Amino acid sequence: MKRLGIKIVVVLLVIIAIFIPVNDFVKESWEYNNNRSILAFKEDPQPVDILNLGTSHAMYGYSFKSLGVSHLDLALPSQPIAYDLKLLQAYDEHLKPGGVVIVSLSQITFSNSYVGRKEIYYRVLEREDIESASLFQYYTHERFPALNSGSVYAAISREIRDFRFDAHKPWENGGLNYSERKFEEVTAQYENAVNNHEIEENMAHLQDIIDYCKQQGYRVVLAMEPVHASYHAYFDEGVMERLVFQHVEKLDLDVPFLNYMGDERFIHEQSFFHNPDHLNGKGRKLLSSLVYEDLKRLGYIEGE
Repeated sequence: MKRLGIKIVVVLLVIIAIFIPVNDFVKESWEYNNNRSILAFKEDPQPVDILNLGTSHAMYGYSFKSLGVSHLDLALPSQPIAYDLKLLQAYDEHLKPGGVVIVSLSQITFSNSYVGRKEIYYRVLEREDIESASLFQYYTHERFPALNSGSVYAAISREIRDFRFDAHKPWENGGLNYSERKFEEVTAQYENAVNNHEIEENMAHLQDIIDYCKQQGYRVVLAMEPVHASYHAYFDEGVMERLVFQHVEKLDLDVPFLNYMGDERFIHEQSFFHNPDHLNGKGRKLLSSLVYEDLKRLGYIEGE
């Protein structure tokens, strides 16, 4: 009996010895911390002039600080539009009266309904706002994220991305390989959404966002961030009409649409992009300045 007890203790010590570094690795990973700007704001909230929603395209798209405009970025990777509304309602108390809400549209706006990693919302939303959030995972995520295998897998996948085969790197073949894969993924997702009637659900969520903004007195615009030419080769006007524009037109939202997706100031400039559909710091700075000028033109913000 004593020998069995010793074995159990040894096994537990080995498990703990493995768990601690893995847990630290997850907590330091980008995947675990990609909501860090929202968490930082949550710790020290300030009144803001502009609030933006959206997916990673918007998350990498806007930074107005250098323009003297206070800004809260509520975009997160692959964020369904239903969660845009959840985050807007959770944080809009900090938006100044008459403030601006940028609703970013992307190729997946109307086809994406599934939260691949709901863990990214555990620290930024209340549990009841997160669909099917496990009580155990929700309350252990902050200190022990390695207890969730999905968090471990996501952290490892991010770290090993630099070891991918050349054919899978973002700029291999001028970005066309990356863009083709994205096109295939989005096309399959869209077809599935049509079959499951998710398009109509997401259209309703967009309508709810616009209605909510108008009820609150916010100035709302739709926006679409720039992409590189290699990406635009697959997601051209015809494809975007099918994926996005036809559904926006049916809603007849009566709000401005700032569409920079094929903007000539970006499309052929690889130096502005982290990968074919996400801006880098240089591109983000230019886009933010253009959006700032367009918002002034619309009379949505005051400028010098």
